[in-house]
Order: sequence, then structure tokens, then C-alpha cells
Amino acid sequence: MKLRHLVIFCAAIALLFFGTPKSAVAIEHATTPQNDETRDTLIGEGTLLRIVMLQTVSSAHCKVGDKFTFRVVDDVKAGSRIAIPAGTTGSGKVTICSPAHGGRKDGRLKVEFDPVLLGDGTQVLVAITRDSVVADNNASNGTAPALEDIANMTIPGFFIIDFLRKGNDVTLGANAPFHIAVTEDAFLSQ
Repeated sequence: MKLRHLVIFCAAIALLFFGTPKSAVAIEHATTPQNDETRDTLIGEGTLLRIVMLQTVSSAHCKVGDKFTFRVVDDVKAGSRIAIPAGTTGSGKVTICSPAHGGRKDGRLKVEFDPVLLGDGTQVLVAITRDSVVADNNASNGTAPALEDIANMTIPGFFIIDFLRKGNDVTLGANAPFHIAVTEDAFLSQ
């Protein structure tokens, strides 16, 4: 959870120097400008989708090549039009998987998402990105240490026992929402 602490620290510094924001302003990620022509057809790069896995994928028991499916939780809009309806399903596969080991060696899990296929034939490229991870960290309670951080603290004199402790597996739990992001501008058909 070191990334979580870094995000909290950066947010605190930003508040110190810039104060609280007066209104939320969207960060422009799309490479295509949004105008009257593209407003209701553009799903811009960086657009976040909240999804849930339909089965658990964990470094504890997966294999490279394992397939998985997911479902979009919330409607995603392009202007005033629903571009990706809630309930849209997608798939992907595991590309890297190794379980946790002794010596506090954490498991590794990397997944690749297939393009999300929409009803009009549009394919939307998606992935877990830095922005999607930050969105998930910001959505969780950010001030108290996480239970796993407390569990990872070593007690003086017990470093040998701590060294023998198994690392943590990486798990994408079924029905646990998280974000992925659009990685390339996509255009809906008129």
C-alpha cells in the first residue's frame, strides 16, 4: 500500500500549496478534441469504467492464459448518449502469474483485457492504468493505515519469523468493483 501513502502525501501537498479546489475540473486525456461533432460519439482516452470480475482471479492459483470475464457496473456516457451501458460484458486473459512465497515475496498477477465490443460494432481498448489505480485509491478511506500495513509491521526480535512469512497474493475478487480506463479514443457510429 505504499502507492496509497504516496497518493495521500501528494494530495496533502497539493492542498497546502493550492488550497481546496472551487470546482471539479475534468483532466483532458483524449487526443481528439471534444466539440459539437464529437460530443456524442467520442469515448475519449482516459475515460474510466467501473467493472466487476465475474470470477476471482488470483496469483495463488491462476495460470498464464487463463480466461476471465467482467461486467461494466455503471453507464459510461459520450456527451448525452450512453456509450457503454451498465451490464456490458467483456473478457481478458492472465499474462503473468506467480504465487506468493516465503521470505515475504509477493505474488505477481498481470491481466490483459480484450477490447470491449459495443452493440454498434465499436471496439473500445481498455486496461488497468495509473489513472484507474489512483481512482480506486482515492475512493477508499485514505487516512488510517490499512490492516495489511499493520500486519506487515515487524516486531523487533522477531525478524527471523517475519522473514519466513509468506508474501501476499494479488487477487481480483469476483464482484469487487474497480476501475479500468480507455487506452485509445473510440468513436461510436452515428
